[in-house]
Amino acid sequence: HGELAKLEEAELRRTLRATDAGMLNFAANDYLGLSRHPALIEAARQATAQRGTGAGASRLVTGTDREILALEEQLAAWKEKEAALVFSSGYSAALGTIPALAGKGDTVVLDKLAHASLIDAARLSGATVRTFPHNDMGRLETLLAKISSGKTRILVVTESIFSMDGDAAPLRELVELKDRFGAWLLADEAHATGLYGATGAGLVAEAGLSARVEIVMGTMSKALGSVGGYIAGSRTLIDWLINRARSFIYSTALPPGVIAAS
Repeated sequence: HGELAKLEEAELRRTLRATDAGMLNFAANDYLGLSRHPALIEAARQATAQRGTGAGASRLVTGTDREILALEEQLAAWKEKEAALVFSSGYSAALGTIPALAGKGDTVVLDKLAHASLIDAARLSGATVRTFPHNDMGRLETLLAKISSGKTRILVVTESIFSMDGDAAPLRELVELKDRFGAWLLADEAHATGLYGATGAGLVAEAGLSARVEIVMGTMSKALGSVGGYIAGSRTLIDWLINRARSFIYSTALPPGVIAAS
């Protein structure tokens, strides 16, 4: 109670409020208004009527709905990657992926304004966590030069379009730096998907860098009007995540209606 009182006094206490269905929402990430598109609603309705409201268990326990496999194939092709894996949310995708790729003795380097899910995942991994000032490639270069002198695997993490500031990462410079220092790059395309690139695949595709960014992360809960997260990359990467991403292994699969809408 005392800690909540402190938040109240500082005018930082959060509360949940019901919204009025008649209001126009300018705060949502439903950038294209697809969450209320008749085609998505009908796809969700039909799938729910045919296959029920829930998946029942983790995909590794009860098997995978063929529609999820079809969605993953579509996502992989769209992102110009070999394979993709769907998670229950974007947060879950980050929390499962980064600890599966980095651990004690490794280093995760994040843009200072990276999303909370990426920061939390890096901390959870047990790897050494380093940050660089937002979009400051000079500081990143200095940091990578220092880190790469030791025996450590390095994962650089950024958003492509930053969720709070709305600006873009210098992806080409990031790619050139991570290549020079032998690092991998994870680009979170949550706020770029659907809005950038000739097919809406995101900023990585628009920059022509799909083949050079090892891990593309995204979500279906923003411009795509549905819910769920995903990781796209090599087949080996996806196979590894199926075996090591705890937020995938131990989470119930998304329901049929959500998958059909996506």
